[in-house]
Amino acid sequence: MTFRGFLTRLCAVAMGCGVAAGVAQAREPGIAPMIPPGLTMGLPIAVNPPPGVYLTNRTAFYSAKLYDNNGHYNGQKADILSNSVQLTWIPGVELLGGTYKAFVMAPYVDIHQKRTTTAVGRLGSWHTSGFGNPKIQPLDLAWNLGDGFNVSAGVGVYLPIGNWSAGSAINLGGKFWTVEPSVGVTYLKDGWNASLQILYDTNTRNPDNHYRSGDQVFANATVTKTIDEWTIGPVGYYQKQVTADSNTGGRATFGGAIFKEPEQLALGGLVGRQIGPVRFTGMVTSEVMARNTYGGTKFWLNANYKF
Repeated sequence: MTFRGFLTRLCAVAMGCGVAAGVAQAREPGIAPMIPPGLTMGLPIAVNPPPGVYLTNRTAFYSAKLYDNNGHYNGQKADILSNSVQLTWIPGVELLGGTYKAFVMAPYVDIHQKRTTTAVGRLGSWHTSGFGNPKIQPLDLAWNLGDGFNVSAGVGVYLPIGNWSAGSAINLGGKFWTVEPSVGVTYLKDGWNASLQILYDTNTRNPDNHYRSGDQVFANATVTKTIDEWTIGPVGYYQKQVTADSNTGGRATFGGAIFKEPEQLALGGLVGRQIGPVRFTGMVTSEVMARNTYGGTKFWLNANYKF
């Protein structure tokens, strides 16, 4: 397979995920995705680095507006500052013919939200900060297929211990478990990194309000070129909910309602540089499509260090 053919197949897979998403409804109101879409952009996601322990810090600032099912602004804005810390262990062992890694990730979020119409609730401004649900990924395998082509598969779990309270205008965590299997493909050769990761989130029911959020699909895409110490190229992400919510809490839980499906597509660019032992990556992304979710401009700064 040529590099051009690989890119063509990569695009076809991404488009297929969007078509297959189908009709869905939204996750529990007031709760964002556990980890922001696009978090693995820029990485050769199906290639594990050399054995060791790695520390990754990801910081993002997102200035966004909430859009309705027709893509129209509905009177709510938010400024969101997030930071996640990830500790990755690569022991240098093989399992099922692939190299093994495991990691834990903890997100911290600060949100300022303002609502100027009653279309989505009462008027006012809110601010909150705290921890989201942490993620444990005990199984992640990567296989080298030769000639630059690689594939990976893994499964992670988000623990229901982030900041959540009934009736809160903003919740940073969810009081439910989320299981997240993922697959990835990467072409890594001659300075090129063409990667696509697909993640699928499925949630348990919130035991306090008896609301169950539908499943979501996420796709993170990267095509970059490294020359000397610099890396540049386009990045993007897509997310959509693909199964219906379920509300068995009666009128006490959101009036018995379930909500319309979120869908989001963002495109942007990446610049990275190796400085000593630390790899820095800066990105800017902007939504080109947002339905029943936020859309805006996001600035990212990632740093990766091997102990």
